[in-house]
Amino acid sequence: MILITEKQHQEILKDLAKKKEILPATSDPIFKAIMSRCPKYRADLVSRITGIPKEVILNTYVEKNSEYVIDNALERKKTSDVVFGIINSIVNIELNCGYYPGLIERNIAYRNKIQIDLVTKNQDYKKIPKVIQININRFGHFKSKEEILEFKSRDKLGIVETDKFINYHLNLKRIERKYESGLTLNKLEKELLILTLKSVEEINKLSEGDEELMEVARNLKDITYDINTVGLYYEDEERKWVENAKIKYHEGLALKKGEKRGLKMGLEQGLVQGKLETAKTLLKDNIPISKVVQYTGLSEKQVRKLC
Repeated sequence: MILITEKQHQEILKDLAKKKEILPATSDPIFKAIMSRCPKYRADLVSRITGIPKEVILNTYVEKNSEYVIDNALERKKTSDVVFGIINSIVNIELNCGYYPGLIERNIAYRNKIQIDLVTKNQDYKKIPKVIQININRFGHFKSKEEILEFKSRDKLGIVETDKFINYHLNLKRIERKYESGLTLNKLEKELLILTLKSVEEINKLSEGDEELMEVARNLKDITYDINTVGLYYEDEERKWVENAKIKYHEGLALKKGEKRGLKMGLEQGLVQGKLETAKTLLKDNIPISKVVQYTGLSEKQVRKLC
């Protein structure tokens, strides 16, 4: 975890207060904290997506080990976001803030690990719980106008092979565009939108009078004032930068295969651009220049140009 001193934390809080903002739940540690701390919100959200009654989710919820690890060159030690059990089902919720080739396959790998674990532990295959994966996507990869996309194993005629393994995909980006256009949002859309908001005013307005949304709003504010969460937040931002830089590099390999000079230039430009974007984010959140230099590897001169 990136260590944030009390002085730095107070500076960050002062800057956020000036902007009237809080840390958004689109960051992995904050998203996981919200899902853990907000049982009514979590139950209502999952119910609206899956159709499982809210009271059933509340009354049968069991926290599960979320350390389902994908181990490959690009995502060493990356773990699933949220995993919990409810009656006859295991639910895995993934927040995907950006699309890249292999993302869908990665999430399916998480689901498969859960499935393998269940099969290993159960002698009677008929009693194996359903595995439900909910993907909240901040991108529009699937060309569909449906609010909730449901995927099951089917044949070419649409006959379902099994209903034990279900994937849901929701387009968070479309909801953000709908909100920015001033259109009316339904309850599910509001529950997803609140994960993206930073403005205290917008969060208060969206959640006013709604039990589940007010639960999220209250916890988002509490989390922002937690110095440990702030450190995890910036660590997550740094991790995203590293992953994005690696992805750009491997995309460069595919596009420039055999052109060593082009590969080198592509890698260098991708890394520098990634560092600059991270530096801008850190400066915006009032992180001292000396720390930005330390976290990104940029020179002090490069960082000061961004101020």
